[in-house]
Amino acid sequence: MSDWGVLFLFFMIIMAILAFTNFMVMKLAGKNKKKRIWYGVVCLLLTPVVFILTGLSVSPFDPSGFGTGMVMMIYGTFFALNAIGIIVVGLFTE
Repeated sequence: MSDWGVLFLFFMIIMAILAFTNFMVMKLAGKNKKKRIWYGVVCLLLTPVVFILTGLSVSPFDPSGFGTGMVMMIYGTFFALNAIGIIVVGLFTE
C-alpha cells in the first residue's frame, strides 16, 4: 500500500473512533446539558490514557519511535479537541 493510502486509512480510523466517542457521549447524555459537559470533562481527562494506549499499540510497528510519537501526538490532540468540542456544545446548546 502506498504512503498516502496508509495515511488515509490512519485518518479514517481516527475519525471513526472520534465519531463513535461523540455518538456514545450524545447517546448517554441525551438532552441533559450538565451530563454533556461532564462527559466532555471526562473525555478531556481520559486524553492522557488515550495518548499512552496509542503509544503502546503503535510502538511494535515502529522500532525507531519517531512515527509512534507523531501518531501519539496527532491522536491525543484530536481526542482533546473533540473533548473540548463536546464541552462547548454542552455549554452553548439548550
